[in-house]
Amino acid sequence: MALLAKSLLAKWLRASRLTMPRSVRVARERVGRYRLTTNHSFNTEISTMRQNKQRGFTLVELLVVIAIIGILVALLLPAVQSAREAARRMQCSNNLKQLVLAGHNYHDTYKSFPLPASGSLEAYSAQAKLLPFIEQGNLQDSLDFRRPLLQGVAWNPTVDPAMVDIVGTRVPVFECPSDAGIVYYEANGARWAGTNYMANAGPGVGDTYCSRGDNRGLFWKGSSVRFRDILDGTSNTMFLAETLFGNPRTDTTDLQDAQTQTKRVSGGGPCTVTADVLAAQAATRYEGRRSGQWIRNITYHTFINGFFPPNSPLPDVAHHGESVMGARSRHPGGAQIALSDGSVRFVAETVELPSWRNLHARNDGQVLGEF
Repeated sequence: MALLAKSLLAKWLRASRLTMPRSVRVARERVGRYRLTTNHSFNTEISTMRQNKQRGFTLVELLVVIAIIGILVALLLPAVQSAREAARRMQCSNNLKQLVLAGHNYHDTYKSFPLPASGSLEAYSAQAKLLPFIEQGNLQDSLDFRRPLLQGVAWNPTVDPAMVDIVGTRVPVFECPSDAGIVYYEANGARWAGTNYMANAGPGVGDTYCSRGDNRGLFWKGSSVRFRDILDGTSNTMFLAETLFGNPRTDTTDLQDAQTQTKRVSGGGPCTVTADVLAAQAATRYEGRRSGQWIRNITYHTFINGFFPPNSPLPDVAHHGESVMGARSRHPGGAQIALSDGSVRFVAETVELPSWRNLHARNDGQVLGEF
């Protein structure tokens, strides 16, 4: 009975479809397609939302990325700084090379190395005499070495008014780019420009730090050394060495920086006390004036000697107008020097002190060790 009823219902449904008006059938088909399209769009939107949700970063992932970036920066920054220092050191080496070759050209022209002025008021340094040979002819033309640089009394002079602008002129080849110290120095009624490159004024032991007479180096006040006087050989004798600018703004009673301050000591006349005694004396104060006047022939501004090794932990020493000055630099591990043969060398802080001092002597007859 149930089968018969089911069969009759199926026949009726087929018949109703056949008799259904065409407009009704079309409407029903459109509704079906709309439902299918709507369901598909909804499902697609749900799938897209799920995919977008999967693309996001979690907090842990973000922290891991930040940590990786920090590690990479920490690894790369020293390498970048090292590369920059290498470039600065190369420029410093080139400066020394230009200066020593300028010394050779000066010798070819005048038959001796540059002559630092013998008097305290004349005061011109050996570095100042090199100006025409380092492409500073215009600056040289502004100078008259026959006219004293300073006026007044030797212990408290003032700058010749005609020279005020010249003494404050910076000369790029006189400055090492690794030293970010203070280039300018205020004194004697003027603003002076300094230099990092100091002339060899002897080994510094005993009284050979004194600039008033032959100190066995290449330069002292009134010196006139020739190539033939370098009996130890030009490849075994220093011509120039680098040092650091000071901080001339303040003097202190306590040592703050042995690399940029100079220990001032008193007692005894100039050049009457040996260097080792001066180094052991107590300081009256610690001064920032050093390397501050490229044009002037005063020891702590343009002369250097070999008593202290490069970058010594002990400060340089000033006594009256003389000083025990050492090579210093911002290059890690040592300082650069120019030899009298025109070559430039980097000398480590660990150099043997006898060898280092022998480099400053032109005629001591000693066998030079490794440096």
